[in-house]
Amino acid sequence: MSSVTTKRIVLYRFDRQPSEGFGRVGPFVPGVEVELMSPDGNLQAVSLAEVKAICFVSEAGQANLFTEHTFFERRPKKPGLWTRFTFRDGDQLDGLLSLNLLEWPESGYSAVPPRAGATRQWVFIPRLAVTGTELRGVVGKPVSPRKQGGKKTLGAADENQLIMFEP
Repeated sequence: MSSVTTKRIVLYRFDRQPSEGFGRVGPFVPGVEVELMSPDGNLQAVSLAEVKAICFVSEAGQANLFTEHTFFERRPKKPGLWTRFTFRDGDQLDGLLSLNLLEWPESGYSAVPPRAGATRQWVFIPRLAVTGTELRGVVGKPVSPRKQGGKKTLGAADENQLIMFEP
């Protein structure tokens, strides 16, 4: 039996003002509506096809995900795939995706936005909202070669790899 967790979110829709409230954390399934409860208690059901992005926050703030700091100014320091998303309305947003492709849900992407903090911790981007993605870079720790008796050895899968730099 899975548990349902409610988090504070800012819901971005196409051609509308962002809405702040409380919503359920995944799984987001196409065809199923996203429920948003506003701070004053009104409940809205929004189709996932209308959603541009869902930004998870820990405290109230300005809804500026698509107006301020939409791109990374420098290469991110956390490991992940540095990706640029292009939305149906032409807006673009950078995000850092998990290196583990199995963690990507079928319905969209969970990314860490630029200048992540209390007012923009992570973002869920539905696949229906995106017209293009661009891989900007792979950020991660280098894999250290296996050592055997103090001498570096290549594994069976590494034998065909070109060694460019010797440490």
